[in-house]
Amino acid sequence: MSTTGTLDRIMARKRQELAARPPMAPRPRPTPRDFAQGLVTHRAGRRVSVIAEVKRKSPSGGDFPHADVVAVARAYEAAGASAISVLTDGPDFGGGLEDLVAVRAAVSLPVLRKDFLVAAREVEESAQWGADAVLLIADALEDGELREMVATAKAVGVAALVEAHTEAHAERALAAGAKLVGINNRNLATLKTDTGTALRVMPKLRSRARVLVAESGLKSLADLVAAQEAGADAVLVGESLLREPDPGHALRRLLGVKDAAP
Repeated sequence: MSTTGTLDRIMARKRQELAARPPMAPRPRPTPRDFAQGLVTHRAGRRVSVIAEVKRKSPSGGDFPHADVVAVARAYEAAGASAISVLTDGPDFGGGLEDLVAVRAAVSLPVLRKDFLVAAREVEESAQWGADAVLLIADALEDGELREMVATAKAVGVAALVEAHTEAHAERALAAGAKLVGINNRNLATLKTDTGTALRVMPKLRSRARVLVAESGLKSLADLVAAQEAGADAVLVGESLLREPDPGHALRRLLGVKDAAP
C-alpha cells in the first residue's frame, strides 16, 4: 500500500537496513510471558490495562529527559503498568535490542518490542532477544507480509499486536489473523494526532478481536475511561509520561491512584 511522510521514510530505511545485514546468530530465548493474558488479567477489577512505553526520543516528541530506560521501566511496573513497550529503533527513537534485553531482565511484566518490522525473520529474532510481543504496522505492510509475520509470531510463541490507523487497515489486520489489534490515534505519515480515532474505530472491531489497544495521545484518566467505554482492553502510553519529571508518578496519576500520605 502507499504510505507517505515519516512512516514511509522510516520503513524505507528499515528495508535497506534489513537487506544489508545477515540474519542474527541464534541465542537462548528467555521463558516467554503471556502478553495478551497479562493485559486481560491486570484489567480485572479496574480500568483498562496500561502498556507503558520507554524511549529516548521520537520524531513527534523530540528528545525525552529520561535516558535510563531500565529505571523508567521499573518505575512503571511499581506504578501499576501491565506491560512495557520498548522502542528498539536507533536512528529515530534512540533505542536498540540491548534495551529490550535490559528492560526484560529488570521487570517481571511482559515486554513488547516496538519497532518498524518488515520481515518474518525479524519476528523470529525478536523472540530470541526476549520479546513477549511484537508490534506490526498494518498501514506499512502488504497483505502477504502481514499474514506471514502474524503466522510467524504464532509459530514462535510471541503475541502480534497489529497496529492500524484506519478502519480499513484494522480490517486487514483481522483478515491477516491478528487477535490483538491496536488503533493508533496518530497518523504516522503526518504525525498528527486525533484522540477520537480509536474511539470511532474500536466499537466496530470489539466482537472480533481478543484484545483491543488504544494508542497515542492519551493523557488523562478521562481519556482512559473513554477508551474503555469504546471497547479498549488496554492503552499504550509513552510520550505524556516521559515528558514528566517522574514517569512513575505520572502513571499513577493517569491511573487515578493516589499517592500514600507521608
